[in-house]
Amino acid sequence: MIGIDLDSNILYKNSSLRFFEKNECHVSRVCPHDVLLLVYEGVLRFREGNEEIELYPGQYYIQKRDIYQSGDSPSDSPKYLYVHFVGEWTDSGENLLSKSGSFDYATFAPLIQKMDRLAHESASYIERAATFFEILSLLKSSVESGDSAAALIRGFIEKHYLEGISLEDICREFHYSKNHVINIFRTEYGITPFEYINDVRIRRAMYLLEVTSKSIDEIALESGFNHYSHFYRLFVRKNGISPYDWRRRVRVLL
Repeated sequence: MIGIDLDSNILYKNSSLRFFEKNECHVSRVCPHDVLLLVYEGVLRFREGNEEIELYPGQYYIQKRDIYQSGDSPSDSPKYLYVHFVGEWTDSGENLLSKSGSFDYATFAPLIQKMDRLAHESASYIERAATFFEILSLLKSSVESGDSAAALIRGFIEKHYLEGISLEDICREFHYSKNHVINIFRTEYGITPFEYINDVRIRRAMYLLEVTSKSIDEIALESGFNHYSHFYRLFVRKNGISPYDWRRRVRVLL
């Protein structure tokens, strides 16, 4: 994981709120500063180097200095706080703030508003810098609390996996693009959300096969599978044997 080393010297530069007009694009530039973006409304799109970035409400991102950024695609009227600063980048260490992640706007709103107010008043540099450091500290604490976007998605899956949820349902719930959902989930858990949904359902089926006498067809339905053939294929892939044979084997061991 790459991010800003919070144990190194960090130099605050400037900050402000930014509102895009409809279909406005991100500016094309090479910025000499690192830039923290906290998006709380709309969708911000830009390219950084060869990577397409899409930020939804409740997501933050740190643009790395001296890398070409461009607005190849229109954004969807985003509103966000940006903070220019200069920090040290690292891929190790305990006090590292990840390059991207999630934040709770309700928690951050007072600091975002204060940061913007100080930037447009005759506030001292130390006041503005201190507020920026509060934001960095709160972002770090939010990440350490385990309330990452991937963890929230996992919790949503575990709560609704019997309801036939899809990737589209997850995107609607969290206001993320499909690619973003897949990428952040795979980064944290090593599999896609779709694979995790199937894994949770198969584990549920294994439990029911062991502790109940229900038919395998019933168990497939009660585990969230609409088609027995799909359930059978995934079960064999995970366990190497059929549900019937797995049930016989586990009951012999009891």
